[in-house]
Amino acid sequence: MYKLKDFLSLLEQYAPLEISRKAIESGDYDNSGIIVNSHDQVNSVLFTLDLSVDAVKAAIKLNADTVVTHHPAIYNPIKSLDKDGDTAALLLAVENHLNVVSMHLNLDMASLGIDYYLAKGLGGENTKILQPLSGLENGYGREFSVNCDAEKIKQRAEEVFGSKKIILYGFGAVGKAASFCGGGSGHALDAVEKGQTNADLIITSDVPHHVLKELIERGKKVMIIPHYVSEQYGFNKFYEWTLDNLKGLKAYYFEDKRFM
Repeated sequence: MYKLKDFLSLLEQYAPLEISRKAIESGDYDNSGIIVNSHDQVNSVLFTLDLSVDAVKAAIKLNADTVVTHHPAIYNPIKSLDKDGDTAALLLAVENHLNVVSMHLNLDMASLGIDYYLAKGLGGENTKILQPLSGLENGYGREFSVNCDAEKIKQRAEEVFGSKKIILYGFGAVGKAASFCGGGSGHALDAVEKGQTNADLIITSDVPHHVLKELIERGKKVMIIPHYVSEQYGFNKFYEWTLDNLKGLKAYYFEDKRFM
């Protein structure tokens, strides 16, 4: 059994909230930490990328008392609560006295975080952080060596991440690639424009057409991975670390196959 704040402190050993604070100072937005404090005891936890209705129902069925998400359970200001709207999962969690903790940008940018595991899952070697945070050995974006064809990288991504919804623009040899987990296409274009990377292949999610066009105009190959797919691999590694390091805690993982 853990106290809620002690539980968060243990999670911060893996992904300190200071990373999120530094990311906000650099111009990003986040809302990580304890989102719902329904009680002070943590005995059984469900890990899920999103606080969805299905995830909350799974937590209830498993008798979990706490939910840990990647995407913040409250991200934008809430102006109303609707059991059938965007806040349905949040209301269901509160009604069933569940704690909710979110680990977002701090987990993206942690030393062994989601961005790191996206690169490693793609076969990356000699990884380096492209956009480091001031005063920290953390940051966003990973450049890495691959030395194989783009088509083979796509095939590996499909196998490792378990998705056939990956799109590749461009073909041929890739010496270096750069990956930006989640909706990082703006960061990717910024890194290319500022000369932070000379990677042959850019890998990210949620790419607007104008960003895709600019990257291709600049001679880059682009691989678009569904947002959920790009992050669930690394989030699962975080879950596995929790199983190994938080003794006496029951923990479960919810995978939402609708987005795979």
